[in-house]
Amino acid sequence: MPTFTPEKFGFIGMGNMGLPMARNLAAYLETESLAPLHVYNRTTSKLPAESAQFKHVQSAKELAKTCDVIVTSLAHDEAAKSVYKELFEGAKEKKDGRGIIFIDTSTLYPLTCGELERTAQSIPGAVYLCSPVFGPPPMAKDAKLVFVLSGDTFAKKKVVKFLSPSMGRRVIDVGNNVERAAAFKLCGNGMIASIIELLAEAMTLADRTGVGSDLLFEFVKEFLPAPSFIGYGGKILNNTFEGETGFTVKGGLKDVTHVRNLAQSVGATMPALDAAHRHLVTSLANGGGDLDWSSLVAGPRLAAGLQPFTGRKEHARDTGFGAKTDEPSKNELEPESVGGIKTVQNF
Repeated sequence: MPTFTPEKFGFIGMGNMGLPMARNLAAYLETESLAPLHVYNRTTSKLPAESAQFKHVQSAKELAKTCDVIVTSLAHDEAAKSVYKELFEGAKEKKDGRGIIFIDTSTLYPLTCGELERTAQSIPGAVYLCSPVFGPPPMAKDAKLVFVLSGDTFAKKKVVKFLSPSMGRRVIDVGNNVERAAAFKLCGNGMIASIIELLAEAMTLADRTGVGSDLLFEFVKEFLPAPSFIGYGGKILNNTFEGETGFTVKGGLKDVTHVRNLAQSVGATMPALDAAHRHLVTSLANGGGDLDWSSLVAGPRLAAGLQPFTGRKEHARDTGFGAKTDEPSKNELEPESVGGIKTVQNF
């Protein structure tokens, strides 16, 4: 159990989420008159420039030997295991006797978090907290993330103010079991993926029957005005699948696979998520691996004879199966009569 007041902070993982989180934490540390944020990333070109707010270190091991608290934002379980192996080596060589708290904001499988916590417990003064986050990169930039925090009670009390308001708008404490926070995150992401699948199916149906996804989106805004419905519905409607501002298909496949495995381990069924998984694979197979995971709409669209990433519109990314070519098609649909239906019928 750490008895120190945190003074030196470190951060590893400068991806779409990690970089804006690190910038916000660094700014907060400066307002608290604390040392600059020590940062490390395997791809050094992604590091923010050294300044009054940032100090570069040469390795994860060095970071652990230097800092009191280290925040990690890593892409997948394999990366987490590799990085934490180095961090734990550094923690063992820490000489100041202050201990160290690790805050893992990555989305990992619960058993992985449990393994990391047990390893940390074998190191004197080391504590591993699991604290995955909800929210896309724009929310990370605006410090509007929601943290799901679990682990040692005393360690949580020491770091909670450095999570919110510095990097997020709220912290949900789910107790001492780190696997619970990881499972909580997967449950949430499973719901979000299922919402995207529902939107993809319904908006494709609307386009194919001549109703139009734009008109259906008005229904969504009126009766389902929640952030996930509005945000992802808008992405599907406007075909704005840029991965840099969202969560990629590759990342989505990793998370959805984790959710399905977790569900299987307890005998739960998630049919909507199973469909989302298939359609994420379809997006990946059609070149959408780096697109936002709402591009899973490629699955329903292709099945309905539409373009995978644009529906009725031309788009440079439509190069996979079902994409338009320069050759005229005898069966090409008029944009205003998707599905060949000139007027909407009463069924």
